[in-house]
Formats: sequence, structure tokens, C-alpha cells
Amino acid sequence: MSADTIGNLGDIPDLSGIAAQDATSEPWADGWYEGTIMEERRFTDSNGSERVFESGDTPSQAGDSRNIKLQVIVKRQLDGRALNTSAQVNYRPEDLTQETIQAVVKRQEEAGPGEQLGDLFRPFMTLTRLARLQKIAGVRQFQRNGNGGLDLAALYGKKAYFRLGDDPRTGGKYKEIKDLRFDTPKRAKIL
Repeated sequence: MSADTIGNLGDIPDLSGIAAQDATSEPWADGWYEGTIMEERRFTDSNGSERVFESGDTPSQAGDSRNIKLQVIVKRQLDGRALNTSAQVNYRPEDLTQETIQAVVKRQEEAGPGEQLGDLFRPFMTLTRLARLQKIAGVRQFQRNGNGGLDLAALYGKKAYFRLGDDPRTGGKYKEIKDLRFDTPKRAKIL
């Protein structure tokens, strides 16, 4: 660029649309938001590197369970601002056996109001979360993906509701998905 060009910049365009959202934007409150489950999320980080986060079902680090990780974009009704985040559901293959499912159902039938499920609490929570994911996907049951996990393709592009709360690993600096559901929460406002 010549010195002549630098001296004659002309009209300065409106750059307000380029400015990154910063501390002046409204913080994300704890609560329910509508969101969409994505197969993957791509973006360029602050160092200029392209980042890709994929949804999928993979073995856990310990190898004794599996992790369903879903890439989610939630939108705030107040200003239409989007937040990229992820939801995770951990399960053990034995949680999905007929024996475990029947044991959970039987214990629920036998337990009175407020009674604990004891050693079946973890499988109960896993089955509850997987049932919600199936309802979001609109399928009766997930199929296997050929790699030992569940095929999650039926979830991609589906809308659902996600409850955000402080991520304890970050001292509340970031939000994480605490719960999800396929239908509109009845007792809570959608933020």
C-alpha cells in the first residue's frame, strides 16, 4: 500500500457488526433455553485455528462405559444470541440389558413416593436420559452405530429444551447443560 492510499482512506464504514460480544452483553442466566442438536460445530478460535467439535458415542477414558456427547446450540429469546455448548450422557452397556431394565421397572413399582432406588439409581438415571433422547429424536429405540455405540443421526437438527447452569469446573465462569427435555418445561420460563 502506498503512503498516498494510507493518507486517503475515505469514509470509515460502520464496524459495529464486527465487534465481538464482550462483557457489555447480557450474561447467560441459569434456566431453560431452546436449542438444536448438531452433528458438529465448526469455528475459528482466537488463534485463527479451525476447531471442530463432533457429536458421537465413544468409549470413556477408563473404558468401562460410553459417553454420548452432543453438540448443542442454544438461543436466548431475549436477544437471539446463540451459545455453543455440549451435553453428555454416560452409560454402561449393562444399563441397556433386559435384566437391568426389568430390575429398574420392578424397583420403581415397589418403591413408595420418595424412596430411593439404591444400587439401581445410576441405571435409572441413564435410562431416563436415553428415553428423553429417543423422544427428541422421534424414534422408539436407537440403533447401533457399528462401533459399539448408539447411532445418534436421528438427533441431528432436532430442537429440544436445555437447562443451563454454572459449570463447577470453571468456578461459574462458563455454563453447562444440567438437564434436557423434549417438551416445553411447564413450571419454568424459557429464557
